[in-house]
Amino acid sequence: MVTFQHTEVGTSENVWAVAHRSPQRPPEELHVDELRQLVVVAAHPDDETLGAGGLIARAARAGLPVTVVVLTNGEASHPGSSTHDPARLVALRRLEVTAAVAALAPTALVRLVGLPDGSLAGHLQDAARAISDAIGDDGPGTWLVTPWRLDGHPDHAAAAEAGRHAAGDRSIRLLEYPIWAWHWSTPVDPVWSHVSVRTLDLAPEDSRRKSRAMTLHRSQVQPLSDLPGDEPIIQASFSAHFERGYETFIQSESEPETRPEAEARPSLSGAFFEDFYAGKRDPWGFETRWYEERKRFVTLAALPRPRFQAALELGCSIGVLTAGLADRCDSVVAVDIAEQPLRVARARLADRPGVTFARRTLPADWPDGSFDLIVLSEVGYYFSAEELTELLARCRDSISDGGAIVACHWRHPVPEYPLTGDQVHAELGRLAGIERTVQHRERDFLLEVFEAAPARSVAQREGLVP
Repeated sequence: MVTFQHTEVGTSENVWAVAHRSPQRPPEELHVDELRQLVVVAAHPDDETLGAGGLIARAARAGLPVTVVVLTNGEASHPGSSTHDPARLVALRRLEVTAAVAALAPTALVRLVGLPDGSLAGHLQDAARAISDAIGDDGPGTWLVTPWRLDGHPDHAAAAEAGRHAAGDRSIRLLEYPIWAWHWSTPVDPVWSHVSVRTLDLAPEDSRRKSRAMTLHRSQVQPLSDLPGDEPIIQASFSAHFERGYETFIQSESEPETRPEAEARPSLSGAFFEDFYAGKRDPWGFETRWYEERKRFVTLAALPRPRFQAALELGCSIGVLTAGLADRCDSVVAVDIAEQPLRVARARLADRPGVTFARRTLPADWPDGSFDLIVLSEVGYYFSAEELTELLARCRDSISDGGAIVACHWRHPVPEYPLTGDQVHAELGRLAGIERTVQHRERDFLLEVFEAAPARSVAQREGLVP
């Protein structure tokens, strides 16, 4: 997760304005003709206005049903305040968001869920249930709009995750809106390199309603008092990002239109890999490339516990990562579809009695037992969409209590592969019963850790935070 402070000098709105006008990568227009019901999710009061206030106003003016689901009360907005304790902030911010939504859409419904501010990831099931209730009996034309999963705030990522769980397989359009990314990122930041951006031009009336609604979040745009700790959260330079004549949305990776070609492609066969390894010891460069060595260090560093009892590594190849896992696990079962790399791996770890290797064709030939660590490193995109779904379900079902699934995948397109790395991780994010606790995204690879929901952070396990 990105680290930033709202008090820092962020990226100027002028920089974003220039990028928006650039002909290099013009964003696509968001068409609202098919919109029939709008459900907007806010992690905190004011998210709905900042990210989607114009869309809310437009839907309301068209006479469409609008529901705003506010997952927390925002009581952690001023932790250093000596004048407003969390209880007082709860009362204040609930009134503010109700008034702001009424200014945007007088007929909109507001659902105040009241989950803990700052630890939304620990309450994903409750959040998903509240969002699902707001959706109701969905039909064509339902849009679910949440904070962006990559916005840099853990509550925003959790709200997006809850939204995807609530949507499930229903015919709902999923969109996400950035808020803090305008502050900490830049137009050339890799976080924007693999997303599908949509913009909605705002009518003058919708802009006026959004501006009015923002002023009603007084605890965020004005100081609570003159004392230290009561400064406004939304300062003028940050507020400028939301005074544009348009709003920006990210089309969710889980929308069907991003996946049709991949769903029709079969898994790569064992023969493909036998041919790939023929006459080569290390065709991927695991032993020689700094890229691979660094990625391996990052993967091992992301493990949420110092030690595990039983690990399962899928697609172990020549066993270089296996050796690192063996240092952290009592036992490791490492499998691969091809025999040639397994011979190299067995020789590499011949003196490690806790490591066993097996040739298996997954997901059908799944190993017995349960594991408290399952590692999918550079393997998920070899499967068809159908077999990947089965593989990930088997991973979830084979994880013991307190276990973790670690996935790391190349993000650049490879014509031979049925899926992309981002698609693999999007499928992982839809698995019920697990929660994303680590996300490390680079231009080249994506690394994530999933644990049983609700999961406790490393600091919580060590008693550093409640």
